[in-house]
Amino acid sequence: MAQVEWLNDKENSKQAKISSKFKTETIQGPSGNEISFSIERGGIVKTMKLKGMEVLYLDEETFEAEDQNVRGGIPILFPNAGPLRGEHNPYPELKQHGFARTASDWQTEQMPVNQFSEKLISDEETRKMFPYDFELRMKGGLNEDGSITLAQEVTNLEKEKALPIAMGLHPYFKVPNAEKQNLKFDFPGGEIVEKDFENWGSGGTTVIDNPKIKNPEAVLKIKLPGLGVLVMDVSIEYKKIWIWSLPGQDFVCIEPMMRIEGGLIDNPQMVDPGKTFSAKVDFWLE
Repeated sequence: MAQVEWLNDKENSKQAKISSKFKTETIQGPSGNEISFSIERGGIVKTMKLKGMEVLYLDEETFEAEDQNVRGGIPILFPNAGPLRGEHNPYPELKQHGFARTASDWQTEQMPVNQFSEKLISDEETRKMFPYDFELRMKGGLNEDGSITLAQEVTNLEKEKALPIAMGLHPYFKVPNAEKQNLKFDFPGGEIVEKDFENWGSGGTTVIDNPKIKNPEAVLKIKLPGLGVLVMDVSIEYKKIWIWSLPGQDFVCIEPMMRIEGGLIDNPQMVDPGKTFSAKVDFWLE
């Protein structure tokens, strides 16, 4: 089939032999759409099918290795995205991309058909790294129009102090390594991404503004070889779009982020006590 031509037989066989030791839940919806997630592996969105075709890259070996960060799927970044540096860092115990993506105590919640919700609640361990009480949810919906919605939702459980956040999502999309430099990013700012391939294609990160800031109707369009045109409608709460990949690897990450690196310290979103903040992305194939 066209969508998997670039995967060789050895890779397919290797993936088929792996039986996961981590619980994974799957929901199916209209138009052949499907999504799976694992509460035991950081609440990660492990797979996502649009029109019956898998659009996410996943390195199964990293998913199965408890001592490694998962490379692939859609890791959930909270409370920070990117590393926190500097002598005035008030959160020295926070690692790059925060702690949600490695937490094993996410919980699923009962939801209507074609929807899912998982939550992570602050505890003694999280407060050592990030001294706030919160409730983080990752929600998903497989919609009748053929799109999939993913939403991050954070409630500040503090009674008196505001909660700083600079969260994001880290989708890995399947793209053959040989095709990455030819990708077309059809949206305002996409020309910057195309010209900066030598940076983001070799492990650097290219950062642009979410085009929705200037045009509320703007969406991201990226043609994925063998799959079609991926459309991402990124809500304005994600102020930035990060693009990143690695040499020799069959993926490109197009990441909705609230801030640039270090934003949790320099320019966080403040959530008032008792209030809830949310941001979402809609995905579909044209």
